[in-house]
Amino acid sequence: MLVNDININVEHKPIKNIHLSVYPPDGRVHISAPEWTSDLQIKSYAMRKMAWIMQKREILTSYQRQSEREYLSGEAHYYLGALYRLKVIRSNTELQHVSRNGDYLEVYVKERAEKQHIENVLFDWYRQQLKPLIEKYIDKWSKILNVEPMFWEIRSMTSKWGCCMYKTKRLLFNSELAKKPLNCIEYVVVHEMTHLIERTHTDKFRLILDRYFTTWEKVQRDLNEFPI
Repeated sequence: MLVNDININVEHKPIKNIHLSVYPPDGRVHISAPEWTSDLQIKSYAMRKMAWIMQKREILTSYQRQSEREYLSGEAHYYLGALYRLKVIRSNTELQHVSRNGDYLEVYVKERAEKQHIENVLFDWYRQQLKPLIEKYIDKWSKILNVEPMFWEIRSMTSKWGCCMYKTKRLLFNSELAKKPLNCIEYVVVHEMTHLIERTHTDKFRLILDRYFTTWEKVQRDLNEFPI
């Protein structure tokens, strides 16, 4: 749906109220609406919220971004919120792996490895580092929130830090979280697990976060402001 030259993704759901979201990193706009809501009603709602949408998109699209990664030695890469320099070490005798050495992420690859292969090795390492952290936070917050996912996984995602499939109790987490500070990773876990209790971003959803993760709004801002 196009409103004021902004493309809005509309999703009809069995919910009571309209919910509006603007997502990083590109300011994508999404509206979840009750199944009975007409296009005219949704457009009218979007127009009333247009000033807020424009302000939110301006904030999100102004966040600092890294240039496209070339995966060359000396390039800057993040891990758990800290900045490292990449060191690509080519060798046919070493097993392919990644290790931290001071301020460097050393990526061991085969002599003729190309950019995509180096990226894949680093991506796999990020996932391996992120998995036990997600597991630890899920275990912690399952006890606090008295809810537990049936299944969870880490995958590459383009527009969300996490996703909750309410009916199947399945959680997805963005592999990019491995580059963010620990409190940001924990916030995303708490956020998605709260969706197992409350499906959408209602007042009840916010009250749960306010009660159990009191700094969530600040951490959310920090997460979105971190270099992408």
